[in-house]
Amino acid sequence: MIRRRDQIRLSVQKLTLRKKRAVFSIISVALGVVVVVAVDSLIQNVRDLVMKTQFTEDIDKDAIKVFAGDNPYEYNMTPEERKEQRKKRVQFLTESTFEEIRQLPGVEAADHPVDVKPISIDAFADQPRPVELLSGVPDGMLKRHVKDPQVLATCTNVIPLVVGEHNVRLRYDPKKKKFVAENPAAVNAWIGRDVTITVGDNYASMYNYRFEYYKKQWVELDKDEVAQQREGIDRNLRNQYEPTVISTTLALKGRVVGFCSGNQIMMPLETAITCEKWLTQRKALAELHPATHEDEVEYGERGRETPRAGEYTEGLVLVKPGANTEVVAGKIRKMGLQATTRASAFESFVKELDTAIRFVKRIAFAFGGIILGIACALLWSTTSRIVFDSRVDIGLFRALGATKGDIRRLFLSEAVLLGLLGTLVGMLMGWSVAYYISRWVIRLVRHETSDPEELLMVPDSVFHVDVSFCLMLLAGAAFVSILAGLIPANRAANVDPVKALKRE
Repeated sequence: MIRRRDQIRLSVQKLTLRKKRAVFSIISVALGVVVVVAVDSLIQNVRDLVMKTQFTEDIDKDAIKVFAGDNPYEYNMTPEERKEQRKKRVQFLTESTFEEIRQLPGVEAADHPVDVKPISIDAFADQPRPVELLSGVPDGMLKRHVKDPQVLATCTNVIPLVVGEHNVRLRYDPKKKKFVAENPAAVNAWIGRDVTITVGDNYASMYNYRFEYYKKQWVELDKDEVAQQREGIDRNLRNQYEPTVISTTLALKGRVVGFCSGNQIMMPLETAITCEKWLTQRKALAELHPATHEDEVEYGERGRETPRAGEYTEGLVLVKPGANTEVVAGKIRKMGLQATTRASAFESFVKELDTAIRFVKRIAFAFGGIILGIACALLWSTTSRIVFDSRVDIGLFRALGATKGDIRRLFLSEAVLLGLLGTLVGMLMGWSVAYYISRWVIRLVRHETSDPEELLMVPDSVFHVDVSFCLMLLAGAAFVSILAGLIPANRAANVDPVKALKRE
């Protein structure tokens, strides 16, 4: 009977005698493991990184964004969807649609949103984010975010504004060369602050800071860089509009009355409508090449591509305090509209992200599985060759008292040793590949992220080692190696010792 430690020693000796074939088998196993381990070491943290830097809370928790449910130019409907849409077909939202929504239980207000752009606020000129858009919302939504009713009561000759918390939460520290979080007292000091709103500011989208990755610090743009931005904007405007008219601005007074989540800045809906009309008239006057009139084209069942006056593709609904937002959204969907809440937007985002993650994992694991399948064939071939070359040794072992089980275990241990060595080498290579990919991903994200607050959420690495997965991989490698070496090992155990020694 062969002792187990002698079995391992003999297996190692046999593999060293066939170095080329053993190394080739180990590398083939390692290549398949590299792909699987690298993807597993990155995929979860990459998912978390995307969620942190991509999803924003632009939807109020008590608000519902409503979209026309049947615009055939946005996507191609399946026959089932088209059949269902015939029951209630809404291509554009109208005042009658909003009135129907207002009658639903739990709804406080419903109207079409108005986005005023370009627009700037002097108090945010040195802030990390440029402000170029204000959203007009119903008064009820604005009042939900008011911290001090007395401040709102003083807004008789100024425009009340609700500011996104992200816009006031960071401050640039020139000594540390980075953005730091403001303390609560400094944030609350914004309440009641008077600001100047410049409607029609074409330079509202300009950035004042850039991030130097290698120095790991933010720096304020110099005058030349700011001038280059302005020149680029001027060049684009000169090609489309009369410069003097398009550069005309309207100055309004505003006052901060509250905070909301995200980066959104809200103003009363009626004020936003007035600003939008002013911007529309300015643009019409400034157009050097006015668009030629085109006859409206009807597309039969598919309807019209663009809305007419009084028709909208989007709406905003505010639910009453304590009302279930999801229940109200469900009733709006029954009207043939698309309704999105903060929860459903997050759920949809996560679902799309997880679908993409699963697709990547399937491709990577399938590729790794194909390589591992080839590696199993090589293990079988290597073990078979070892058995053929070791017929005399098998005869001697049997003559010295080794059982068939000893011979079978001897060659199975060789196959398992090859599989485990290949898996360990693949793990080390996979971790190395994942580590360098992690560094590249973080560098890319930091280069592409212009939002300082998002940048603060970017970790130093997305690489991690999943110990349980690695142990499962080792166990799986051992099992597959046993399967690959089982037939050659059985063949070795059934070798006739007399014939093997006679041949020698």
